[in-house]
Amino acid sequence: MSKLAIFGGTPVREKPFRSSVVIDKHEHSLINQVMERKEFSRFMGSPSQDIDKLMIMPSVKAENYETQYFSFLGGRMVRKFEADFAKKFRVPYAITVNSATSGLSSALGAAGIGPGDEVITTAMSFNATALSILLFNSIPVFVDVDPANYCLDHRKVEKAITKKTKAVLVVHLLGNPAEMDAIIKIAKKHNLIVIEDCAQAPGTKYKGKYVGTIGDLGVFSFQETKNITTGEGGMVVTKNPLFAKGVRLIRNHGESIPDASWDAESLANIVGMNFRMTELTAALGVAQVAKLDENNRVRTENSLFLADSLKNIPGLSVPKYRSGIVPHVFPVIYDRKATGVERQKILLALRAEGIPVGSGYLKLMYENPIFLKKIAYGKDRCPWSCHLYNNKREYKSGDCPTAERLLKEKFIWFYHINRPNTLRDMKDVAKTFKKVFSQMESLKAAKIEGAIGYKW
Repeated sequence: MSKLAIFGGTPVREKPFRSSVVIDKHEHSLINQVMERKEFSRFMGSPSQDIDKLMIMPSVKAENYETQYFSFLGGRMVRKFEADFAKKFRVPYAITVNSATSGLSSALGAAGIGPGDEVITTAMSFNATALSILLFNSIPVFVDVDPANYCLDHRKVEKAITKKTKAVLVVHLLGNPAEMDAIIKIAKKHNLIVIEDCAQAPGTKYKGKYVGTIGDLGVFSFQETKNITTGEGGMVVTKNPLFAKGVRLIRNHGESIPDASWDAESLANIVGMNFRMTELTAALGVAQVAKLDENNRVRTENSLFLADSLKNIPGLSVPKYRSGIVPHVFPVIYDRKATGVERQKILLALRAEGIPVGSGYLKLMYENPIFLKKIAYGKDRCPWSCHLYNNKREYKSGDCPTAERLLKEKFIWFYHINRPNTLRDMKDVAKTFKKVFSQMESLKAAKIEGAIGYKW
């Protein structure tokens, strides 16, 4: 092998990997329709004669419902995107929001989660998962991950349940499905709501069912790096008409709709949010959801190629993908004991060769100051100090050792398995890993420093 680029050699790759934004004439056509109509948002955040019907109308029916110029359910593109998504994922309700973070908060609020309630979730996800729990003054309870799939460890969920626990927020990380049968069984036993964070797993199936459709509510992301991308945006899906009603109210100035006949239970959590999606964003979504299968096919093909190409490299363990899994990021597990080289050097050497890899998230969610210091709303430690909670909850390093070990020692993530990157690009990745891992002795002796977090 030639000299490593980090020591002055020629990099394997100089061409950047390509963004996951894949568009064609379909997006342009739909955007032009919105521009020609001059309908950028058609939401009406106030009551109408048909409001009771609209709040629980299935998404497919809502697409062609004859409405006024403005509607509680939004404009033509929003309703078409929701209908297409509902058909794709075989659910009666698909509800657009302006981000998956908004979607998670809306889902929790619609399910009645509020002040003093605990929500069990994974320790390892993007910060938005935990912060969405705080919006309605609920308390996140972090549980370690399963080393087999990096998702919430179902074997540790039941031990985390208290009298305050009201919901489980599952994250299907990197496209891997959590063990939903076990989680649903625990939730039913303790009468808990199950919400699925599917930001990284649109199209992944668990035992033949799409993730997001197994629990009570599912939430998807359309941020730029996701399998469906509209720049920003999200979708909440559910089979429950009352939950759908709640999400629709929370996203669209819900407090404007009720009248004096609504009781306290119906009014709970229906506060004045604006989580609405624009017509321009929805137009992108209509075109993008039609591309999902092809986008997912390429992610899967690229990941399977990498797993096969890297499987015999000493010091690396590659994913074993079951049928139905759609990878979002390609993770390998690094074993420093097998090589004698610290992971930081491996990451920097791979990057110098032109392969943008990272170590996963910079920290676990509970390691952020907002949780370590328990300061969110104001300076008086709300919601942890809320009289409705009246419980002691501490967060500290060491709480979830499996997740901590993965982030701090073992993860190497390669991000660009997305279309339009092809097997030709993946061959550069495989070639680089083999080049770097064939020269462990030179790396072992060298003094190399640098940041090892995200690298897109």
